[in-house]
Parts: sequence; C-alpha cells; structure tokens
Amino acid sequence: MAVVGERGLARTTLADVADHAGVSIGLVQRYFRSKAQLLRFGVEHMYHRAEQRLREVSDGPVPVASVRDWLDRATETLLPLDDERVRELTVWLEFLPAALADPEMLRMHQETTRTLADALTDALEAAVRAGELPADRDPRAEAVALIACIDGLTLHHLVTAEPFTAEAVRTALTTHLDRLFTAPESPPTP
Repeated sequence: MAVVGERGLARTTLADVADHAGVSIGLVQRYFRSKAQLLRFGVEHMYHRAEQRLREVSDGPVPVASVRDWLDRATETLLPLDDERVRELTVWLEFLPAALADPEMLRMHQETTRTLADALTDALEAAVRAGELPADRDPRAEAVALIACIDGLTLHHLVTAEPFTAEAVRTALTTHLDRLFTAPESPPTP
C-alpha cells in the first residue's frame, strides 16, 4: 500500500514492492501473481481496517451517548485525517478505476459499499426510533447521501487540498450531519 500510494498503480511494479518490503521479488510473486492481485489484497486490507475502526467506535472505551454521537465518530474514521488513512485512501483512489475493468474488484467495492450503506441505514433508523432524527427523513436515502459526502470530501482532501484542509473536511461533515439531524422548519402560517 505504501508503494502504490507513493508511486501510483501504473508506476508500481512487483519489484518495487519487494524492494520496499526488503524481500525478494520471488517471495512477492509467491503471494501475488499480478499487480491486480496485489491491489485487491491492499484494498481488502483497507476495507478491513475501516470496518475495525467503525467497530472500535461502538466497542471503544468511551461510551457513545447517542446515534448522532456514533455517526459523528464513525464517519470521521472514514476520512483521510491521519497518515494511515491518507495512505489507504490514496490506494482506494487507484483502486476505483481498476474496479471498472476488473469484475472481482468491482464486486468487492459494491459489496463493501452496500455493507456501509446498510450500517448507516440501521443507525439512522435507530435515530428515527429514538427521536433523534426527524421522522420525515428517509434513512436509506440519507445513508447514501452521507457516503457520497464522505467520498467527495475524501477525494478533495487528497487531491485538491486547499480549501479542503483536514479542519474544513471535519467542519463540512459536521455541517452535513447538523442539517440531517435538524427538524425541518414549519412553513409560516398565512
């Protein structure tokens, strides 16, 4: 992941990976016959780490006070706000175009995105039941919109940088969640 993140998929060779790992190319080829296999492995690892981070929010030492609190913490773990997540999500950006040409990579991406959408939908449904989220919200549609927001913030933070600084990205995510959790204003009475 470090090599692909630094050099990009097109410029990365299995020899580069072997050199970075301090092992022979034969050892790398024993596990990965192609760059596609290497990329799949790296992205599977990234998806696994993201899932672990989400689980840690739920099971962590600091209790979650509300669904909104969980969403604040959970969605922030999906953004590239530390070195590890920057590296992982840079590889993810390399993975997306490859997924369009590789059915297995496409399946992985679709399955993982569906799982995330399901988890966010479940959380938003719980927020509606708890009275935290206005009842007029469609949890599935809001989960999909939230994923699109996170993905857009990730893309711009990694590629555009200014004005998408870490602080700006956090603020944008909080603003999105604030709007989601705010009850609609009643129209003025005539």
